[in-house]
Amino acid sequence: MYVPRHFGMPADQARRVLAEVRLADLVTVDPVTLTPVLTPVPFLYDPSVGEFGAFQGHIARPNPQWSHTTHPALVVLRGGDAYVTPDWYPSNTAKKAVPTWNYEVVQATGTLVARTDPEWLEAHVRALTAHHDPAYDLDGVDRSALDGMLRAIVGIEVRITAVEGKSKLSQNKSTDDVLGVVDGLSGAGRDDLAERMRAVSIPYAQAREAAVDAARQRARD
Repeated sequence: MYVPRHFGMPADQARRVLAEVRLADLVTVDPVTLTPVLTPVPFLYDPSVGEFGAFQGHIARPNPQWSHTTHPALVVLRGGDAYVTPDWYPSNTAKKAVPTWNYEVVQATGTLVARTDPEWLEAHVRALTAHHDPAYDLDGVDRSALDGMLRAIVGIEVRITAVEGKSKLSQNKSTDDVLGVVDGLSGAGRDDLAERMRAVSIPYAQAREAAVDAARQRARD
């Protein structure tokens, strides 16, 4: 049994995640069938568009998602995630805890705009290539072959209207139990998520415990 517990991610952190986007899930709604459709897309983030910026990417022309502009689109950026066994909790001596899953995710809602003009597409492909593989020279690609590939894709721009981040990293546990999960994740080779918990969950647990101790002291006084 997995027990979820959601914690909001600070807005400034969620916005930083947008700028670090690599591959993210694009979710749209087919305007005819009203069914959701998902495609993983390598995006770039342009902070100059609107209040929250925009994701810019491309998909194959036969993929109908580029035409799903009637309903809002959703872009899901996943951070680290890992299974958490209650055996990592020092407090679980009575075996009353159950397994759970830790994760971080940011979801951005926005308006999808299809971009078919060749100039935009080429500029986007060049920017995407330069971002991920700056040593690769697109000018060395045969021009007719490059033009053919550009005709085979459609650019997409998701102009973001809302951002929500969720960070579930054992913040509801005691400091000792959080440290136990950190040690467990490190032992399992998940230093990435363990480091995030050191930065997020340990201060959160310590602050909560300090507030409880202060309230108890005031009650005694």
